[in-house]
Amino acid sequence: MASESRFLVRPRPTRRGAIVTETVPDTPLPEEAEDIASAPSFGRLLGLARPYLRPLLAATFLLLLGGAVSLVTPKVAGDVVDAAITHRSVDQLNRIVIMLIGLFAIMGVIAFGELYLLRLAGARLLQDLRSRLFAHLIQLSPDFYETRRVGELLSRMGSDLTVVQNALTQQIPGGIQAVLRFVGTLVILLVMQTQLTLVSLAVIPPVVLVGIFYGRRLEKLATAERDAVADTAAVAEETLSGIRTVQAFGRESFESDRYGDRLLALLGVQLRNARATGAFMGLLQFAAFSAFALVLWFGGRLMLRDELTAGELTTFLLYTFSIASSVGTLGALYGGYRELRGASARIFDLLDTLSTIQSPLTPVAIAAPRGEVVFEDVEFAYASDPDTPAISALDLQVKSGEVVGVVGPSGAGKSTLFSLLLRFHDPRRGRILLDGHDLRSLDLSELRQSMAIVPQEIFLFHGTVEENIGYSRPGASAYEVRQAAEAAGAHEFIERLPQGYQEVVGERGVRLSAGQRQRVAIARAFLKNPRVLLLDEATSSLDPDSEQRVQMALDDLLRGRTTLVIAHRLATARKADRIVVLDQGELVGSGTHDELYASSEIYRRYWRLQSLRDQQDPPEADALAN
Repeated sequence: MASESRFLVRPRPTRRGAIVTETVPDTPLPEEAEDIASAPSFGRLLGLARPYLRPLLAATFLLLLGGAVSLVTPKVAGDVVDAAITHRSVDQLNRIVIMLIGLFAIMGVIAFGELYLLRLAGARLLQDLRSRLFAHLIQLSPDFYETRRVGELLSRMGSDLTVVQNALTQQIPGGIQAVLRFVGTLVILLVMQTQLTLVSLAVIPPVVLVGIFYGRRLEKLATAERDAVADTAAVAEETLSGIRTVQAFGRESFESDRYGDRLLALLGVQLRNARATGAFMGLLQFAAFSAFALVLWFGGRLMLRDELTAGELTTFLLYTFSIASSVGTLGALYGGYRELRGASARIFDLLDTLSTIQSPLTPVAIAAPRGEVVFEDVEFAYASDPDTPAISALDLQVKSGEVVGVVGPSGAGKSTLFSLLLRFHDPRRGRILLDGHDLRSLDLSELRQSMAIVPQEIFLFHGTVEENIGYSRPGASAYEVRQAAEAAGAHEFIERLPQGYQEVVGERGVRLSAGQRQRVAIARAFLKNPRVLLLDEATSSLDPDSEQRVQMALDDLLRGRTTLVIAHRLATARKADRIVVLDQGELVGSGTHDELYASSEIYRRYWRLQSLRDQQDPPEADALAN
């Protein structure tokens, strides 16, 4: 999406405080705002509100009822003036005033019911929209998030959805009321005094022209402002997520300046939006009071000729004010509709985005997967660099229950191998088989349920230790969670935590050490009891004593399972049944440690560089080295 590069300003060499002395730049509107994509149909927008049609219709009925009552009040108010000035009757004045207070009381009750129903429908609608959008976003494949920033998406879920909620539950019902009030008032005025009505309507054509002129301008500015808000939120989310890195490198001032630049760009757009909106509303107000002044002028002339009473003029003025208010509401509604177009287009753009990885309509069922994995002439390249394959012409067979170590330099394609197995991506050529079935023919959920991964960079959720271990198998009992923790060598340190298994680990597990997080992740894999296990140097963050305990636990976990181990330390890979060597996405070696030491220059060089040859090389390797 184009908004990713919006308002990107180079960080200034000044400190954050210098921002307040700078002139706000009049940044040009983004191209996307200049050419708004075709907005979704109005019917589709109303379709969002269909589940909440009853409270919305009830609120709309109350709006109409309130509008009808409001049409009576100017006439009663005019009667008050005539009772006091023309008829000079205290009794009549009292009766009319009591009637007027009664009308106001009715309007108050109606307003309460109307507001309650609209807020109720609006809150439920917003909850539903956010739930639907979130459920859709978490179904999208990882390649979607390689080009989108999480902070931007969160902003969309906030600001854009709120715009749609307000439009469907407030602006549209209010617009319906304004239209009917305008028509009703116009009919009454034409019946009362045709000439005076025509005078009051003289300002409406200019208002319509102003609304058309400003409508598109306001839409562009509203879109630009939401884009700037999303960009600012993305920077804040990224910085706060990486706060340890920021502080470790002493980049607090840099990040403050970077965020300040986004705020400055946002302020520039907001000021332009404020100027345009203020000018629009100012012109509407000028038109409304101009109509009021024209009615006073022409009505005063009629009173001088005894063709109009003071009460009738008062009634007419109040009706004129009602018409001006309706026109102002419709003008604001038009601007709101233009803003709604942009916001709803963003939302439907996300909802219409299909995941590139989906389950087939009729998936093949595997009752009890054996865990045999086969790569057949697999080629894959990331969308960011389609000309450079991350995996190229890969043929690899992993037998059921076999442990295969995967080694190679950074960028060789080791992690990509795991991503393809989990179907985070699909190969652009060749196929990957599980028990003889193409992964693309299997149900996505069942496929991933048969596998478990222990990554090198562990992600824990902001919850308890028990919740994080149990994440891999919903419904697991506390006893099963404890068994998994004991098997992973994690039970001892968990018991020492202040709250034990109920200890909250903090965001991303920040309250646990790297080694503790890794053991929790291994326990999570134990609990899942997968058929295929993927380990990305699962003991890399452990001290020697913990590593020995966890390695014994891993030996139990690996037993009888198909396992692929990304091993950055070749001593770990040496324990595998077989080792495969990747280099620049290609399979350049396969065999045991001794076979590879003899045949693979890459493997032999890595072994020596890790200073393991003198301690662990077999005699055959020593002879080859000499």
